[in-house]
Amino acid sequence: MAMVTTARRMAMLSIWKKISVASELSFHTLNTPADTRIKTFCQTNRLMEAVEEFKHLLSAKSKSIPTLSTCNLLLSSLVRQNRQQSALSVYRLMVEADIVPDLITLNIVINCHCQTGRIDYAFKVFDGMEAHGYIPDAVTFSTLIKGLCRVGRMEDAVELFNQMVSKRQLPNHFTYNTLIDGLCKRGKTHEAFGLIAVMLQNGHEPDAITFSTLMDRLCKEGKLQEANKLRYHMLKEGHNPDVITYTALIDGFCKEGKLDEARKFFYEMLDRNICPNAVTYSALIDGLCKEGKLDEARKLFYEMPNRNIVPNAVTYTALIDGFCKEGQLEEARKLFYEMSNKNIVPNVVTYTAFIDGLVKEGQWKEAAKVLHEMLDKGNNPNVITYNALIAGFCKEGKLQEALRVLDVMVEIGHRPSDITYNTLIGGFCKVGNLEKASELLQEMLEKGCRPDLVRYSTLIDGLFKNHRKDEA
Repeated sequence: MAMVTTARRMAMLSIWKKISVASELSFHTLNTPADTRIKTFCQTNRLMEAVEEFKHLLSAKSKSIPTLSTCNLLLSSLVRQNRQQSALSVYRLMVEADIVPDLITLNIVINCHCQTGRIDYAFKVFDGMEAHGYIPDAVTFSTLIKGLCRVGRMEDAVELFNQMVSKRQLPNHFTYNTLIDGLCKRGKTHEAFGLIAVMLQNGHEPDAITFSTLMDRLCKEGKLQEANKLRYHMLKEGHNPDVITYTALIDGFCKEGKLDEARKFFYEMLDRNICPNAVTYSALIDGLCKEGKLDEARKLFYEMPNRNIVPNAVTYTALIDGFCKEGQLEEARKLFYEMSNKNIVPNVVTYTAFIDGLVKEGQWKEAAKVLHEMLDKGNNPNVITYNALIAGFCKEGKLQEALRVLDVMVEIGHRPSDITYNTLIGGFCKVGNLEKASELLQEMLEKGCRPDLVRYSTLIDGLFKNHRKDEA
């Protein structure tokens, strides 16, 4: 774990000392006018007014100090609104005012640190709990496990899970699902299924969330038959698939080019009155576009508003890429500029797809404009963007410009790919500059890239035609 600064350590020690000393103040469990005001503010989402009321009461040394339950309500309300820093500030004020926290308070504080990625601070609170008479419960352990999973520390998460069991704090569905999700996200599918066995041994049946998480992972690994079998098992166990389940299946089958199955799942979810979301539509639209079925993709796109679903950047990008690849630049252009009008921010994939389409159609002036816009908005080109520009220059016979793009690409820190070199070699072969093509081939091999069969064949053919049989 990362080292905590001395100042921070001293501050935490001070807090624990205050907690461990029994408060001399007398707190009432009955609601006071102060409690009522703060609770009303929390219930109506006027959280900053609740915080100000809380601060006012403490600064005024009012006899009407909020009860601990009201303080916990304020803390949890702030966390739900992603105002973790405000929650931590309120907690510090509580301790300074000698309002002694309970286990619920400390669990909220641990959750705040976990959500902001400060796992080490969360463990400082956790380590101090038992020393000061607090016994961590299932919520404490589950919150920390989720925090560890979020930052990818799976070994620590599994170790804490085992520690939880050894302390006879029984994991609940949330704990199991959190750890299974973390393992799946890190590609540890085997371990995730192993945890299912432990879950069953301890009397917990997998629920819809468990099944959906595992299906999503199997789909991402291309194990579609296993995912579908799991779906049948899920139905057999009486768990109804939800939008997450179907979206995972649709996305997985689309990525494998199995559109018939993806469509079947899409319409099955509609029959079950499960409303698709933007992610579902984007997955299916992307799959259709990759197979050149643009009319069907366009139809789904225009159907989305009728279901009160707003297309996002991923949806637009799938269509823009599809239209560009089919040479329908006008359609792609219309969608690209429509994004700005609807305040949908293009991402690097959107820009790259559109630039590629413009370059292929020889629209260099507009491509340069879009590239500058991309840079101005903080979207750095990736290898695919550079490859698109190199391919366009090679197609136009502007090989020196293509080489300059390669130099910029390397200078910025991008590693040229097989496609980069194959495109350049093909371009130089096309104009008969076999020396440069051979030089690039050698450079390509030295950098561990693999020429494709077409480039070898093109270069060999060129060398033969130029009476360089030994080199060929």
